[in-house]
Amino acid sequence: MAHQFQLESGGILRLTFIGDTDRQGAEALVVDIQPFLEQVTAENPLLLLWDDTRGGKASVDVRKVYAEINRDPRIGKVAIFGAKRYGRVLGEFVLKLTGRDNIRFFDNETEARAWLTA
Repeated sequence: MAHQFQLESGGILRLTFIGDTDRQGAEALVVDIQPFLEQVTAENPLLLLWDDTRGGKASVDVRKVYAEINRDPRIGKVAIFGAKRYGRVLGEFVLKLTGRDNIRFFDNETEARAWLTA
């Protein structure tokens, strides 16, 4: 798995996934996102625009890593577009683990951005 970050205006961090994700890749993402989290607060959280159009499957142990990072109050809304069915199931699992309601799935980037900035 590869991931790329692009910081956009308005506190939006575009996260692009390429390929399958294993625990090592998910842990690398957690490390790589830390500098962005250090620039925000719980009152003014980071907004994630998650592009999963080229993403693959994620291993089972990735769920816990994603749930742990989603517990961070500096993570605000997460708008995911392009996710296949498996990605949507993973997202729902993360929400259940964290008790948060900050992740939504969209069919396209336009809809994702509209919700993220509303």
